[in-house]
Amino acid sequence: MTTKNIPFPIAKKVPFSTTHHGDTITDPYHWLRDPLWPDMKDPDVMAYLEAENNYYHTMMKPLSEREDKIYEELLKRIKLADESVPIKKDQYYYYTRTEETSNYPIVCRKLKSVDNPEEIVLDFNLLAKGHEFFSFADVSMSPDHQKVAYSIDTEGSERYHVQVKDLIQNKRLEDDVPNAFDKLLWHANGKGFFYCKLNENWRLHQVFYHQVGTKAEKDILVFNEENINYSVDIYKSASERFIFIRSVSKENAEVFFIDCHGDDFSPVLISKRTDKHIYYPDHIGNEFFILTNDTGKNFRLVKTSIEKLDQKDWQEVIPCSPFSYLQKMELYQKYFALQSREDGLEKIRIYSYDEINHPETILFQDPTYSASIIPTPADSAGVRMLYSSLSKPETTLEYSFSSKKLQTLKIKEIPGGYDSSLYQTERVFASTADGVKVPISLVYKKELFKKDGTNPLYLYGYGSYGHGIPAFFRSPIISLLDRGFVYAIAHIRGGDEMGYEWYESAKFLTKKRTFTDFIAAAEHLIHEKYTHRGNIVISGASAGGMLMGACINERPDLYKAAIAHVPFVDVLNTMLDSSLPLTLLEFKEWGNPEDEKYYHYIKSYSPYENVKAQAYPALYVTAGISDPRVTYWEPAKWVAKLREMKTDTNLVFLETYMHAGHAGAPGRFGFLRDAAKEYNFIFRVFSISVK
Repeated sequence: MTTKNIPFPIAKKVPFSTTHHGDTITDPYHWLRDPLWPDMKDPDVMAYLEAENNYYHTMMKPLSEREDKIYEELLKRIKLADESVPIKKDQYYYYTRTEETSNYPIVCRKLKSVDNPEEIVLDFNLLAKGHEFFSFADVSMSPDHQKVAYSIDTEGSERYHVQVKDLIQNKRLEDDVPNAFDKLLWHANGKGFFYCKLNENWRLHQVFYHQVGTKAEKDILVFNEENINYSVDIYKSASERFIFIRSVSKENAEVFFIDCHGDDFSPVLISKRTDKHIYYPDHIGNEFFILTNDTGKNFRLVKTSIEKLDQKDWQEVIPCSPFSYLQKMELYQKYFALQSREDGLEKIRIYSYDEINHPETILFQDPTYSASIIPTPADSAGVRMLYSSLSKPETTLEYSFSSKKLQTLKIKEIPGGYDSSLYQTERVFASTADGVKVPISLVYKKELFKKDGTNPLYLYGYGSYGHGIPAFFRSPIISLLDRGFVYAIAHIRGGDEMGYEWYESAKFLTKKRTFTDFIAAAEHLIHEKYTHRGNIVISGASAGGMLMGACINERPDLYKAAIAHVPFVDVLNTMLDSSLPLTLLEFKEWGNPEDEKYYHYIKSYSPYENVKAQAYPALYVTAGISDPRVTYWEPAKWVAKLREMKTDTNLVFLETYMHAGHAGAPGRFGFLRDAAKEYNFIFRVFSISVK
């Protein structure tokens, strides 16, 4: 079957325009936004999305067997029947496991000893039955370990329903709490739990308390954030005495606490919001420990008592440093652990409360890697950590408080005889026009790497919201490395890999640095002969998809292909529409285009606005019909405009998931199938065979 002459869909053009600051935006593909979304009713919109899906599937059908081979290849590197290292909580050891055919984890526990019989707490595979889409957010045990609250999503909208299971009777209770999000935190009395609620605009501004056995309509409103530029989240203190409520914007935080040792749900303020002050409190013993950026962007650690919450009474424990970006703390009964980034690499240090000046630093040897603290109860015997690099699989470590030694608890098994010594990781730096050194983490298979520019290269990037991209192990990329690809991550500005200022230096009116950093990374890898011009596939998702769109607009000659998953590409129109779920909260990231200077700056880089009549690399674009973060019409409009404007004959595919949202296909098998689709597209473009 030949696919060369199959016509691609052509979206109709309907006149539509808006005027802002005397400037008129014409948007002939505006009609692709169904006005009733997420309840899709417009037949023309659905017909176009289906036409794009049919085109993609028809064009790739001759390679469907190859996709299956790639999928099986990826699947064979997953230990299908596996389990996590147990974490002890009171008298129980909790862990998750998967079975050969299970798409989702099974939550289990054992009483008093890991050698005792297993009790299944939750089997998400049973909960997923009958649903085309299924995901879960949180699993929260009651303090007496007799009930479990959990949140599930069966639409991909990230509007979770909370349900409760009685573990003594082994049955689900009648509780059903809709429109919840993320964490569920039990009160110490075990009678109910706290949760954050989404409003009709997908905004988190309220915290409720639900008492088990009652209707959701009777839930108690605990906290309401009236400022529409802020959202709320919740977490529990290490001591488990307090529930913290954080009301945050991109630049400010205000934190309250509720004492779970009493029945008063009135939140108590720790420190009122001030301009650009962000802080994260925790509690152990009789003291609050607080990570705060009040004296420097890289944060410092302070402490205070519950009687002295005023900021003037905070006592410094660890000072702010321009060289160490404090990111995370875990408090234990006699020790605490700090996770930081120094020169872009994670550091973990363990401190005794009595000897602050003599911490134990955990050393990692790889040139680039990922290391993070795993939260465990305050009475744990040590600090759990997760370590991996681009070539070394996930390793669970534990530093013992008593022996002062680091123990390996588990190395994730990669079936098929994977040998990390066959692969080489490196960390290199690209120079930008404004004199900044951008770190790049990369890995390749030694015997296939030629360093003469002939290797194809896969370059990943994100660069927004202060989210750094860790250089952790990703088993699917072995399929790229074993076919001669170099895999690289560009740690560009807009993320926080090199400190909080690394994030702040590429937002608002300097956002274009994110794109120029990525282009500089590609050019450096070309110059140093890791690959050559036009032999690169670039990849990014969500705001990383915006990065893809901006970079192929500016330097399409560098790339052979681009992967854009749920890409945020219609930036200007979205930021001008305050009725969309996240727009108001996004003003602190991109700027408010009602201000003329932000309007013109956003317009100058928004991928949709800047599509040109030029040759573009081959493109594989995905969207989720129920995605609340990046609405489906952004990638749909973008692809329609690219089809209209581009001057080449390279492939452009748009695949819209009709039963999924921002995260793509559900479960671990869905994730691997998505990866197989992506690699099948890449191998087609690069003319690489799969045996």
